[in-house]
Amino acid sequence: MSARAGARASGRSAHPGGGLARALALAAAALASACATSPYRRAGNAGEVAAALARSQPPAPSGRNLVFLVLGGAGGLRVAAYDLAASRLVWSQPGDVTTRIAVGVDVIVHGEPYPLAHGEEIAVRDIGNGAILWRHPLAETERLVGYDVDARGVYVVMQTIGGAGTHGAAGTVVALDPRTGAVRWRHVLPTGRVAGPAVRGGLIAVPVDSQYVILLDGATGGELAQVLSTAEAATFVRALPEGMFYGSRGVYLLSPATARASQQSPGYLLANLPPFVRPFYWYDLYRPEQARYSAIDRNHILWRVAVEGDRARFRDDVVTVHDYRFLFGFDASSGMLRWAYSHPSDAVASTDTGSVIAFVSSEGDLVALDRTTGARRYEAHLGGEVVRAATFDADGFSPAATAAQPGPTATPNLVATLGAIVADGDRRFPDLKLFAIDELGRQPGRAATSKLLDILGERGLAPAVVQRTSEALAGRHDTQSADLLAAALRLHADYAEGRVAPPIDFLARAVGALGAMGRSATPELVAQLRQPETATPAAAQIARALIAIGAEESIPALRDFLAMYRADPAQDADPSALIAVAEALLKLGGAADRRLLLFVAEEPHTVAPLRAHLVRALGETGPGAVKTATKD
Repeated sequence: MSARAGARASGRSAHPGGGLARALALAAAALASACATSPYRRAGNAGEVAAALARSQPPAPSGRNLVFLVLGGAGGLRVAAYDLAASRLVWSQPGDVTTRIAVGVDVIVHGEPYPLAHGEEIAVRDIGNGAILWRHPLAETERLVGYDVDARGVYVVMQTIGGAGTHGAAGTVVALDPRTGAVRWRHVLPTGRVAGPAVRGGLIAVPVDSQYVILLDGATGGELAQVLSTAEAATFVRALPEGMFYGSRGVYLLSPATARASQQSPGYLLANLPPFVRPFYWYDLYRPEQARYSAIDRNHILWRVAVEGDRARFRDDVVTVHDYRFLFGFDASSGMLRWAYSHPSDAVASTDTGSVIAFVSSEGDLVALDRTTGARRYEAHLGGEVVRAATFDADGFSPAATAAQPGPTATPNLVATLGAIVADGDRRFPDLKLFAIDELGRQPGRAATSKLLDILGERGLAPAVVQRTSEALAGRHDTQSADLLAAALRLHADYAEGRVAPPIDFLARAVGALGAMGRSATPELVAQLRQPETATPAAAQIARALIAIGAEESIPALRDFLAMYRADPAQDADPSALIAVAEALLKLGGAADRRLLLFVAEEPHTVAPLRAHLVRALGETGPGAVKTATKD
């Protein structure tokens, strides 16, 4: 053995843990080196986030109440500005829009079709007259990710294909002068996986690599801080007057407390909403297609925030759901529906101004609803226009509803609106219709019961709608509506009048749920029980309802039913009606009815399932009766 080999052997023998120690030391050194060179070594530093936010001054209110419209129709493709406060069109310019309009202090920015086969281009217009100030075409190797704008610049995030970053692309933020388009600065991001930016008070936020948000100085492009989202991806950043926000499934207020964010952070918000709602709080800025106007602008959540230091809550504890033609105001904590609104045509864009929910429809209607009550506070109309899309610049817009205001200004009738949604012929919203039925079932009072009964009288309803409406009606326990249920039980199918047969079983359940208060509907229940066309499940439910309301006056009808059908072979397969009627006689009747049941139990022609049930039931209520019934 050589001296060197001997020394190695001696070392292993004398220090058996030496190899492991060296391996751990090397791993620690590698980790330290990686941390030292990681582009995200600053992520989650609360002090740096606080310092960055301190440098950002909230922007002054613009005082404008504008909506920028993307128009089509007979007038051709145009971009226009409409003044909500004055109810007039300010300007209109020819042009097409690809990516969403962003609004600055004195300019607006949007994408437009590129004249060549490949490439992308952004256009900047004067906010006062819509004239094009400049265009910025991207190189063939550049892909537009997103942009935002303030008084200092137009901030464009792009990927350079073939760069050294993630997936062969490099991410870059470029600041352009808002009036001339001159490049003011350029910042190379640490990765090619980048999302669109947001700017507020000179602070630019850019999501990168799914869980990080990089904060840049709008004046210089220098990096100020990094945010780390540990619980969910950070797919969006959004600037509002009350703060900067980021998130995906929920919303985080950007603050030192959310520099390393979790869902337990005091600035985390997540509304309690029903299953039909798509939990979409803002655009996924990693996805270029969401930078374009699309169906997403017609189906999303509208929200504003009340900020108290590092803590945040949804303003007035309300969020609004925009679902194409319908808008709903929900209590953000409980999920309770506060108001609902239905419009004749799709709302192509909407916003929460902090006071009202403003929207524009595809047919040119401009409407504002009170965000807490749903009352209509503003309405105007663009005649002869087809609105393809829109962006609002109307923060703080708060029109006062007056008697001169066109259209109704009172809080919308929730029951009537929900009923109209269910009866609406638009077949795009089956889940929404079921939600409206469930909400009708939760509303107190006769009006809701009457509306549910009206729905059941409609022809051509989907089976799921009939089932859900019937269940909602049966579960109401509305003691003030026994007469309405009785009136519904008196109806029969009538083809000439377009009336379908009422769901007798569910109506009977609804009456039974009223207990003694439903006894006034006994004649109608009895009449349905005597009808030959009454289905077996419905007859069974009628008998149970008669027990629940204590309807002793129904005993003759129960006796007749039992005598007529006790030996019917058709009842062998489903004896539920016979058994329920027998139970009703046992509980409502007297000695004579007990003797009748004994006879039925003994009579050999009685269907076997009923005989077996009676032997058991009579035995449980009077053991001597069973011996009498079975001794032969």
